[in-house]
Amino acid sequence: MIHGERVKQVREMHQMTQSELARVVPGVSQYQLSRIEKGSAQPDEETEALLAATFGVSVEFFRRPPIVNLEALSPQLRARSRLTQRAKTAAMQWARLVYEEYRNLSSSARSIPCRIPITRGANPAEAAAKTREVLGFTPNEPLPYLILAVERAGVTVLGLPFQAENLDGFCAWQGDEPIIAVLSDVPGDRVRFTVAHELGHLVLHEPGQTGSMVEAEADAFAAELLTPRAALAQVMPARPTLSSLAMLKTQWGVSIKSLVRGAREIGVVDQERAISLYKQISARGWNRQEPGHVPQEKPRAFRKLMEIHYGAGLSTAAAARGADWSEELAMKVLEQHATADELPHAPIRSVSDQGSNVIQLRSRIAL
Repeated sequence: MIHGERVKQVREMHQMTQSELARVVPGVSQYQLSRIEKGSAQPDEETEALLAATFGVSVEFFRRPPIVNLEALSPQLRARSRLTQRAKTAAMQWARLVYEEYRNLSSSARSIPCRIPITRGANPAEAAAKTREVLGFTPNEPLPYLILAVERAGVTVLGLPFQAENLDGFCAWQGDEPIIAVLSDVPGDRVRFTVAHELGHLVLHEPGQTGSMVEAEADAFAAELLTPRAALAQVMPARPTLSSLAMLKTQWGVSIKSLVRGAREIGVVDQERAISLYKQISARGWNRQEPGHVPQEKPRAFRKLMEIHYGAGLSTAAAARGADWSEELAMKVLEQHATADELPHAPIRSVSDQGSNVIQLRSRIAL
């Protein structure tokens, strides 16, 4: 027996309506798909195989009962007016898919306890300073890497092989486990700000909090975490230009637009000059992709769990079989997570666990 919710999950992952899927799968009507998804009808073997082939999963995937029900924090989806409900739903379904396999694999490793300082309603700057300390960084240094430090603090970070024009990432809760999901093909500086922003929501806000003030607080948290204002005041040029800000970008790993905002907040430029810099950025077409290199960061833990479970010489075929995915789907998911060669050259130190590896997942079985 297949579970209709599984069919709905993969359909929504690919942003398809029932009618659109019915046009792709021969001999199946929208009405039949509706009944299958509701659990009131079962497809024949040929239809099962066609559905599996369409979405890059095995028939066994449809026969596994869904067990993950992520609770997205609505403001953390950063729902802009141009972001469709279909795209939001697809992002959440991709997160469910990857997280479910993450949780299955976690039986082979000891989980990392969550250490981020949950301080609901705290001052964003003060909360960011405390979070920096927990992540193992000094108050005024550029963060060399962020995602791995966040994973070491017990936040599950998932890379999703999914793109949406107006969405870079979001966070959710699975019970008391904090989760951050990062979408694919997002520039390095925006990945860092997205993760910092979502971390701010997890630290500061209750699930379900919405509104412009909530978003502003998460932005303020992210800015202070990545570029503490006291440190920024020491390195900001007296008369910043786009060229000088591009140099600071490579050092601090944040966007030029974020640095303009910082310069305004510390009083180096006034509102008129800040607007002029923003207009220059827009005129040069830098709103989507700025100059200045910021290394691309990826989460590590998911792939590390795969390596623990299947061995260091991880094969895509083994990962696919274990998850009931196609090899293509397994490869796409794995590509969103760092290999050992993609780990930072300098280790991230933890205040409470000096000297350990960047990702500390210990196998319960002999490898």
